[in-house]
Amino acid sequence: MSPFLDPEKILRVGGRLNLSQLPYQTKHPALLPNPHPFTRAIAEYFHQKLLHGGGRLLLTAIREEFWPLQGRRLVRNIVRNCFRCTRLNLVPVQQQIGQLPTSRVTPSRPFSITGVDYAGPVYLKPIHKRAAPTKAYICIFVCFATKAVHIELASDLSTQAFLCALRRFISRRGRPLHIHSDNGKNFEGAKNELSELFEMLNDSCEISSACTEEGITWHLIPPKAPHFGGLWEAAVKVAKRHLYRQLGCSKLSFEDMCTILTQVEASMNTRPLLPMTDDPNDLAALTPVHFLIGTTITALPDPDLRHLPANRLDHFQELQMHVQRFWRHWRSEYLQELQKDTKGSVRNDGISIGRMVIIVDELQPPTRWSLARIVDVHPGKDYIIRVVSLRTARGVITRPTSKICFLPDSSVDLDQDGRIGLPVNRNASNLDR
Repeated sequence: MSPFLDPEKILRVGGRLNLSQLPYQTKHPALLPNPHPFTRAIAEYFHQKLLHGGGRLLLTAIREEFWPLQGRRLVRNIVRNCFRCTRLNLVPVQQQIGQLPTSRVTPSRPFSITGVDYAGPVYLKPIHKRAAPTKAYICIFVCFATKAVHIELASDLSTQAFLCALRRFISRRGRPLHIHSDNGKNFEGAKNELSELFEMLNDSCEISSACTEEGITWHLIPPKAPHFGGLWEAAVKVAKRHLYRQLGCSKLSFEDMCTILTQVEASMNTRPLLPMTDDPNDLAALTPVHFLIGTTITALPDPDLRHLPANRLDHFQELQMHVQRFWRHWRSEYLQELQKDTKGSVRNDGISIGRMVIIVDELQPPTRWSLARIVDVHPGKDYIIRVVSLRTARGVITRPTSKICFLPDSSVDLDQDGRIGLPVNRNASNLDR
């Protein structure tokens, strides 16, 4: 830059614009060190003067009088640490993807660990021609281990309607040990009623031992966190796609809708999880229905072996061998497919108690998103924080980290991508940082 000292002992840029028609302070702007509080104060003054202009406009305005060293990094930090600019350009916190739960990587009876969600509403054909269409909802149960699906049709979103759908599910698929769901009011009511029923039965000493092993443990994911239930959210998406393609805008009766939903369930249970072998000529695939009935839905029935002697009846052993082969294939190859990290986010360690954040609310514009302070963190089994407790003007609420945005903090360094990193140690080397 060919710096020189002017008569007032100010270090200025020599440059190559000495013969231009620009003013003297623009041809030879004063050099400013960075980082330095005076340089930052000048940059903040120009940022306010330009009505919170962007980085390129801010840098151009500063260089008309001053030349800060590392100017691009300076204006980037000024803009990203400005409260008003951050309020209008909020970036939700991203966290590293978590470990798969034990229920998804351990062989178990189909639907022993189940996720449940609602889809809809769907409109049914009324009984009378002049009556308005009636609403109904689709209740989808998903097995954690095999991704098998069971679909029920519920008349409304009440707790009693869901309990009826749950009883039909248990009657056909067996009693689950654990049920996972979101924080829908109908699910909360079902959880409370099942808990009261289980406690009532346990109060009786005569049937306490018989009901101890039949209790259903209910798990609720954090509020406003649909990505915590990605397994059943994906099943809802597939079921909706089948219904839209099959029905369109037509309205069916309750019986016809039940029939269509059963066919949709069969189609979803025959979707391939992975090929049976690596042979390109082998067109068979491992599907969820293999774990439900031991073979495909379109397979031929087994031959009648009643005319054979008893010492030659090894058919059940063959069925057991097939089932074990399915689970062995599930364990050796299907679990390897789950090993991939499809999200690719890095770990975020900037989440700490006492930090001010903004709560994301999709129903409000960003200028109306409320402020909150982190009062507690809830790390997972891998010690990564994905759920926090926030104190707001209306009390303490729980939210996932994907629903909060950090406010600027001078003790936290911003990398080139705008992510929040670890607090900066100015005396540490680049390798330590």
